[in-house]
Amino acid sequence: MAMKSENILVDFEDSLATITLNRPSRKNAITGPLNAELASAFEEINNRDDVKAVLLHGADGAFCSGLDLKEYKADPPPPWLEQSWELMKEAHRAIFKCPVPIVGAIERFAINGGASLAFACDLLVVGEEAYIQVGEIKIGMAAPMNLVWLFENYSPEIARQLVLTGRKFFGPELQKLGIAFEVVPDEKVLEHSHHLAKEISSNPAAGIHAMKKILRASSDWETRVEKFHEVSQGGMRLPSLD
Repeated sequence: MAMKSENILVDFEDSLATITLNRPSRKNAITGPLNAELASAFEEINNRDDVKAVLLHGADGAFCSGLDLKEYKADPPPPWLEQSWELMKEAHRAIFKCPVPIVGAIERFAINGGASLAFACDLLVVGEEAYIQVGEIKIGMAAPMNLVWLFENYSPEIARQLVLTGRKFFGPELQKLGIAFEVVPDEKVLEHSHHLAKEISSNPAAGIHAMKKILRASSDWETRVEKFHEVSQGGMRLPSLD
């Protein structure tokens, strides 16, 4: 069974849910509506008893190129612009509340806002030549959601390396840092990610839910989101398209 909205595809295969960021003409760049649909997709999954794992990937062989600055800077402004932070926060909150493991398939790139979606996954399968880049420092912006997830799932040391350099970190580097669970040939990313997600979903639901609940038991995700957003307000302006 499949569900389709304007920017997100959701497919259910036995006990595996696959979510596809589906804006291939914009390299799956993020808009307010995409965040709203992503929140809805995860809320649907979070309320289902038959889902035991989630696979998150981007359409047409690319994960996500970050915020769609063309849409964010449109004239006239899009109707969702003033709510863009809340829409992003709700999408990430729904991901955080997911009671089952999320496998991310990182093809080609996950940049800026796309990187935060990658870091939100529990396990990442990354292409050898694919990269993750938290490049906000290069364009005069803060990266609060990236930092929220880097502190949640990794460490301040890893966060510093990614956010203060703004560099592209390729598959082998991400594996060395402990960010990538597996690095595979680029054309095999989706295949290996699907296999991993299916392997996880073959386990008993009780164990899956218990493990995920324990992993989040000491989290201060909600507090960190608000704190990091408040501190970063001076660096939240979007760069010019000129």
